[in-house]
Amino acid sequence: MQFLRNLVEKQKQLYHAKDSKFHKVWPLFDAFETFLFAPDHRTGPQRVQVRDYVDLKRVMNTVIIAMLPCLLWAIWNTGAQHFHAIGAMIGSGKLLAANYVPGWLQSLLAPNVAAPTAVDTVVFGLQRMLPILIVSYGVGLGIEMLFSVIRNEEVSEGYLVSGMLIALIVPASIPLWQLAIGVAFAVVLGKEVFGGTGMNVFNPAMLVRAFLFFAFAGQMSGDMVWVAGNNSPTGVPGSLIDGFSQPTALAVVKAATTDASAALTHAFSHQDLFFGNIPGSAGEMSKLCVLLGAFWLVFTGVGSWRVMVGGVLGLLASAFLMKTASGAETGPISLLPWEHLLCGGFLFGIVFMATDPVSSPETSVGKWIYGALIGFVTILVRTINPAYPEGTMLAILLMNAFAPGIDHFVVAANIKRRMKRS
Repeated sequence: MQFLRNLVEKQKQLYHAKDSKFHKVWPLFDAFETFLFAPDHRTGPQRVQVRDYVDLKRVMNTVIIAMLPCLLWAIWNTGAQHFHAIGAMIGSGKLLAANYVPGWLQSLLAPNVAAPTAVDTVVFGLQRMLPILIVSYGVGLGIEMLFSVIRNEEVSEGYLVSGMLIALIVPASIPLWQLAIGVAFAVVLGKEVFGGTGMNVFNPAMLVRAFLFFAFAGQMSGDMVWVAGNNSPTGVPGSLIDGFSQPTALAVVKAATTDASAALTHAFSHQDLFFGNIPGSAGEMSKLCVLLGAFWLVFTGVGSWRVMVGGVLGLLASAFLMKTASGAETGPISLLPWEHLLCGGFLFGIVFMATDPVSSPETSVGKWIYGALIGFVTILVRTINPAYPEGTMLAILLMNAFAPGIDHFVVAANIKRRMKRS
C-alpha cells in the first residue's frame, strides 16, 4: 500500500496547487484519493485536534454492505425467474429449446435451457444486473463529478448508495436507455439543483422510480415486465420472453374477486413470499435479505430503528383498522395485516429509503411519526387506489416533502411544554 500511497502523492502535484496543470479537475482526483485512503486533513496547531475515521464515505459503505444480500438475491432470482419462464414456454410449446438464443454473457457458457444449473442461473442474473449497475453508477456519478468540477467542490459519496438502490428497485427487464434518462432526471432535478448531497428534499432513488413509472409506464408495470429476456434482437426465436406473464403478489391481491389472502396463498406460498421466490423488482423480493440489512443498519447505528419500527407498526395498525372497519371480504382491504409486509417493496423501502438521514426528520419523535405515516399512506394507496397496487413509493415521496414540517411541529411542541414548566 505504501507504493500506491507514494504514487498518489506524486501525481497530486499535478492537481492540487491552484497553478497546477490539471487543477480544474482536482475534485475528481480528490475523490479518487479519498476512495483509496482515509482523508489526511488536519486542523491548525492552535486548534482542537480531532481524528475520526467515520466519514460520509464509510457511512455509505456501511449501507452498501447492508444491501449486499439483496443484490446477491437479485442476481439469483433474476436468473431463476427467467428460466422458470423459459421452462413454462417450452412446456406449452411456445418455444423450442433449440431456438433459445443466449445473451452476451451466456454465450461464454452454453446454457442448459431444459435443466438449468445454478451456474446458468447466476450467469443470467449477472448478465442482466451488471449492465443496470454500470448504467446507474456511470450516469449518476458522471453527473455528480461534472457538477463538482463546475462548482469546484469535493465529489460527495452520497450517490454510492443511491446507485445501488436504483438498480435494486427497477425491473430487471428495464431498457438501459430509459434507466439512464431516469437517473439523469433524479440526480440533476432532484439533487444537484438543491445543492447536492445533504440538500435534497426527496430521496433520489425513489425519484428515479417515480419518473420511470410515470414516463415509461409500459416498462414499469403490468405482468410481463418482471421477467427478463436476454436482450437479443426482437424477432429472433427465443430471444425475448414474449407470451409469458406472471403477476406480482400485489397484482394478484388487487385483482382478487374472492378473499385476498386465499388468492395470494393460491398463487404464492408464504415461504416463497418471505424468501423471495417470486417475480418483482430486482432486489426487494426477499424479505429475509431485507431483514438482514435492517439488522446491520441498526447494529451499526447508521439506520434509524425508530423509522423502521414506526413504519411497520403504522402499516399493521392501518391495515387492521381498515379491514375491521370496512368488513370487506374481497380485494386488498381484506388482506391480513401481516401479509402486507410480505407483498411488494414496503420492507425494502422503509429500511433503505425511508431511513435516508437527508430526506427524513431529525427529531426522535418526528421519526416515529414519519415512519407511521409512511405505513398509513401505503395502506391507503393499496386499498383505496384502484390503479396503483404498491403505495410505498408515493408514501415515501409524500413524507419526504412533509419531513421538515414534522420536525418543526415536534420542536414547537417541545418548546411549548418547556415554557409551561418554567
